[in-house]
Amino acid sequence: MFRINMFQSGFGDCILVRLNTKSNENINILIDCGFKYKEILGKIKNLLGDTPTLNRFIITHYDADHIQGAISLIKENGSSSSPKNFNIEQVWLNSYRHLQFFEKEDLEITPIISRNVKAYIAEKKIHDSKIEGNISASQASSLASEVFKNDYKWNFDAKGKAICTEEIDSLNLHPEVNIRLLSPTQDNLQDLEESFIKDLSKMRLKPKDGEIFDDAFELYIQWLENESNIVEGPVSIRKDQICSAVIKELSVGESYKKDNAVGNGSSIAFVLEFENKKVLFLGDAHAEVVIDSLKSIYGSVESIFFDAVKVSHHGSFNNNGPELYKLIDSNTFLFSTNGKHPTHKHPDLATICCIIDRPLNHGITNRQLIFNYELEHLNEFMNKDLQQEFNYSMICSEEVEIC
Repeated sequence: MFRINMFQSGFGDCILVRLNTKSNENINILIDCGFKYKEILGKIKNLLGDTPTLNRFIITHYDADHIQGAISLIKENGSSSSPKNFNIEQVWLNSYRHLQFFEKEDLEITPIISRNVKAYIAEKKIHDSKIEGNISASQASSLASEVFKNDYKWNFDAKGKAICTEEIDSLNLHPEVNIRLLSPTQDNLQDLEESFIKDLSKMRLKPKDGEIFDDAFELYIQWLENESNIVEGPVSIRKDQICSAVIKELSVGESYKKDNAVGNGSSIAFVLEFENKKVLFLGDAHAEVVIDSLKSIYGSVESIFFDAVKVSHHGSFNNNGPELYKLIDSNTFLFSTNGKHPTHKHPDLATICCIIDRPLNHGITNRQLIFNYELEHLNEFMNKDLQQEFNYSMICSEEVEIC
């Protein structure tokens, strides 16, 4: 059994992978936990029962739509030795303490330094928009501090270092379950660390080891996310009706501009292999990094077939350009978003067009596009004539079985 649940998490991600091995062992992997944590908790318990094991809790990166519920999950779960809801074998999360690319001052964090870092954190905090129930972003704990305080095994697969392609190439979670890491690279993480250090220097702060700098790093990345969202703007809006000619025009990808956000560049992306099947989980990773990693793993093949592809960054075209879809193909493409991001309507129309407007290879007869919400801005793709011409179907479902 290979099942994927894309829980309705607003415009965020929360994905549960359930694998039942030949030896009748259950392997459960939770990937991110964005918004609507309380609702999702109930759904997971219905699927897994009380206090199940999560073999890995993979937090791909620090964007709020990937971590907000994760903070609540870890905080409510409590100590790893006596958990309330989940036995979590290991957490994957790249905090500042895992980045070792620039030298840090080996000095104590004095009260003055602590006060200045707290001032830096206050400057970066998101305004009081309600995120989880009655908890606002400014009141929420940091994810790194909750993982550390509750003593979870943290990045043990990378021997306590950053989860990146240089530290993990191929990893066996179980004799029947394998992960091939695609992103981030050390260069991606180094770019992010350098950006953080430069921002600290504006307040005459120098990086040190310590929990308070993990908190500052976490808030900095979320601040970066908000800034990049303002700059990026939507790619989805078109006045003309979606038709065959428009699909062919958009699939050429002339509007593609690669994602340069260093936060997204730090996103964990991987191939999960089980029962001769392989599924691509792309987080918010940069397409160019994914392409390079796939070519390194699979060689100079013309096209790589996956049994399913979890589309990057909720279908943002900046992460899903035509070159990526020349390299990868599948009969199942998964989208996780309600399309109600404050500044975007994901997935972008051009992403859909790149997926559907190409030859049928690898024995594919119809590409299923599976969404965990019904998305009004994609209604024109429901046209039966278009679906027949381009050999695709549109499905709304939170659960997918990989057959």
